[in-house]
Amino acid sequence: MVKEVISSKDNTRIKNYRKLHTAKGRRKSGQFLIEGVHLVEEAVNYNQPVDTIIIEDGFKHDLNIEKFKTLYVSPDVMKSLSTLETPPGIAAVMNQKSPGKLDFNRVLLLENIQDPGNLGTLIRTADAFGFKTVLITPESADPYNPKVLRSAQGSHFHLNILQRSAAEAAESFKGIKIGTSLNDAVYIDDFNKPDGDIMLVLGNEGQGLTDETLNLMDINAKIAMPGSSESLNVAIAGAIMMHHFKS
Repeated sequence: MVKEVISSKDNTRIKNYRKLHTAKGRRKSGQFLIEGVHLVEEAVNYNQPVDTIIIEDGFKHDLNIEKFKTLYVSPDVMKSLSTLETPPGIAAVMNQKSPGKLDFNRVLLLENIQDPGNLGTLIRTADAFGFKTVLITPESADPYNPKVLRSAQGSHFHLNILQRSAAEAAESFKGIKIGTSLNDAVYIDDFNKPDGDIMLVLGNEGQGLTDETLNLMDINAKIAMPGSSESLNVAIAGAIMMHHFKS
C-alpha cells in the first residue's frame, strides 16, 4: 500500500492542527499538540487519549504506535506544525482527558501563575513528590501551552490536572491548607508537618497569593533563607515546599 504524505501546509487538517498553537484553538477543539519522542512515548505508555500521531516522512523511531491513527507529513509541513526552532520529527494531537478521581492526600493549588516555564516545572515537581492532583486557577497560564508541556516532560499524563478558582478549591478541601507568604508566616522548619491530607498553595510570581486566598489558609508558611536574596523563583520555592510536605 502506498503511504500518503501530506506536503501542503494549506491542507485542511494541517490548518486545523495549527490552531492548537493557541489557547482559543485548544479550548474550542478540546485538543492539544505534543512534540518529540519523549512526550509521545509518555502519552502512549500511559494510555492517554491520542487522536493522531504525526510523523515526518523518513523519521526513524522505535515507538510501538501501530494501533494509533498516523499521519505522515513532509518536513515543511512538520515545521509549520512545530513550535520549536528544530522540529523533532514526531508529534501527536491529544484529546484532553476527562477529569480523573481526585486524590486528596497531596494537592497543589496554583493561583495566577503566569510564566509557562514555571507552571510546567511546578507540574513536573508535583509529579516527583507525590502531589497527584494539581489545581490551576483560570487566570494562570494555559496548562496545555506548548512551553508548559515541554517543561512538564510528560507529567501531565501522570497527574489529575484541573482548573478551579482558588476560593472553590480551598473551600472544598477538608484537609490542612498551607499557603505561602513572606509576611505573617511561620518557617516550614518551625512546625511539625501536619498529619493527613495537605493542600499546598502557591501564588503569582510577582504578587504572591491574593489576600482573599491567604485568608482561607490554615497555615501561612515560608522558607528560611540565610543568604542575601530576598525571595525565590516560585518554581524553586514550590519544589522546596513540595519536598518538605511530601507524603
